[in-house]
Amino acid sequence: MMKKIIKAIVPIILSIGMLLSAFSADAATYESFAKNPVYSYGVDVSQWNGDIDWDYLRDIGVEFAYIRVGYYGHDGGTLDKAFKTNVKGCVESGIDFGIYVYSYIYTYSDSVKMADWVHKQLKSLGNYTKDTDTIQVAYDIEDEVQTNALYSGRISADYLHNSVKKFCNRIKSHGYIPTIYSSESFFRDVLDLDDYQKSGINIWYAQWPYYPDPTIKKVMFNGTSPHAWQFADNYTIRGTCYDSNACYTDFYDYSKEDSTMTANLAAAYKNRTTGVKPKPEIYDGSTKLKAGEDYNLYYYKNKLPGRARIKAVRFKDGKYLESKTFIFYIKPDAVKSLKAAPSYDNVKLTWKPTYGATSYLIYEKTASDTGYYLIDEVKSTSYIDGFLDEGTSYGFKIIPVMSIDGKRVKGTSSVINADTTYKSVKFRTLTSDKKGQATLTWTPQKSNTKGYIIEYSTDKAFKTKSRYKVYGIDKSNAVIKGLSSKTRYYFRVRSYNSVNQKAYYSDYSIKRSVTVK
Repeated sequence: MMKKIIKAIVPIILSIGMLLSAFSADAATYESFAKNPVYSYGVDVSQWNGDIDWDYLRDIGVEFAYIRVGYYGHDGGTLDKAFKTNVKGCVESGIDFGIYVYSYIYTYSDSVKMADWVHKQLKSLGNYTKDTDTIQVAYDIEDEVQTNALYSGRISADYLHNSVKKFCNRIKSHGYIPTIYSSESFFRDVLDLDDYQKSGINIWYAQWPYYPDPTIKKVMFNGTSPHAWQFADNYTIRGTCYDSNACYTDFYDYSKEDSTMTANLAAAYKNRTTGVKPKPEIYDGSTKLKAGEDYNLYYYKNKLPGRARIKAVRFKDGKYLESKTFIFYIKPDAVKSLKAAPSYDNVKLTWKPTYGATSYLIYEKTASDTGYYLIDEVKSTSYIDGFLDEGTSYGFKIIPVMSIDGKRVKGTSSVINADTTYKSVKFRTLTSDKKGQATLTWTPQKSNTKGYIIEYSTDKAFKTKSRYKVYGIDKSNAVIKGLSSKTRYYFRVRSYNSVNQKAYYSDYSIKRSVTVK
């Protein structure tokens, strides 16, 4: 059993849980939960967790909590002694909450009565539960009362399945979000998981002790992902053992929060980088509220690029009044290790992937352009910009883009410059017909050339060399004089250009050698 705790054995269970958590602490820390971009982290609690420091849970990364309202049997409901205190502390700390009721019943009539009893308890909390359509109400079904009735033949599997749906439908009619909690084996062997999902009922799935893979969603035995996954029952915080949960979607629909508060989320807040907490101004109509006096702000998932939340918890005369969640987006960081490898007619750009980016915008400009213009969008981390002019300065800008919630959030840009080269000069002939001189011929370049530079050396590696410059694009030969007779010389040729007082060179031609007369 997952939730049914007999008071006499609680100390033993908690001790075992603490021992189990001791060896798992290195495997999963609350810091890693808080930073995780795939899911939100939460706990589920009851009176057996004792006095809870909800502010501390929030600060270490807890974003939601399932709170036990009590248990329900054929004789009616029994309220969890800490229910009201836990709801109050959870809500005032800015943590999303839902509730669950442990079930000892299985008949249609009892299912409806249990739903009405839960509704009565929630309504008694006033402002804390005025947003009924944001509250999940979970039917916790896992007891041997149900399995004994099923396996003894008193009820059929269809009857039990429909009895649970009776509860969910009744809860939905009261305005809450119906949810079913149970273990993997109970969902597999007793309940109709597929039908619940088709009916729009949230699945809270218990399978432990495991720890979430931070890069993927939990997949259940039917190949789908649950709304929430209870992945451990043994994590200890300040000496208290907690069940640990991951939620893969918004815990509820934040747009349905019954609040007139608005936030001035300027573009700097909506597209900020990591590491800075935005402080939007909060208004109620045209009235600007005072931070710390009228409301408190709490931040969630604000450490990595992606979707993030700010929750404003409002007070009046020191008492809780309402809360409102505001959504914004942390833009991807600029790409790192941006490099440019130019050739004579193209530049190859490479960079390291940026977390959260789903694509990259590629911009280009030349010295004559007034600004960058978009040339492409790619999903890879390399790009070849081709058909460029030889010997030309180009500027490139890379902007990461994150596609999320139907939006495109652009990140910080990175800029790099690169100069294209020229094609290698085609070295045609090299001869030495006269004493102390050599004659070279080459194919002249057709454009972007001021002249040619000839390098020659008695060293094959050109460690020591001399240069001879030939002016004119149409030049195709040169005679080098003053060479040492009976000596082998090595020659190579390249073209050069000058644009805006900046020199550009082609690659060197192949080397040729000749023994001078």
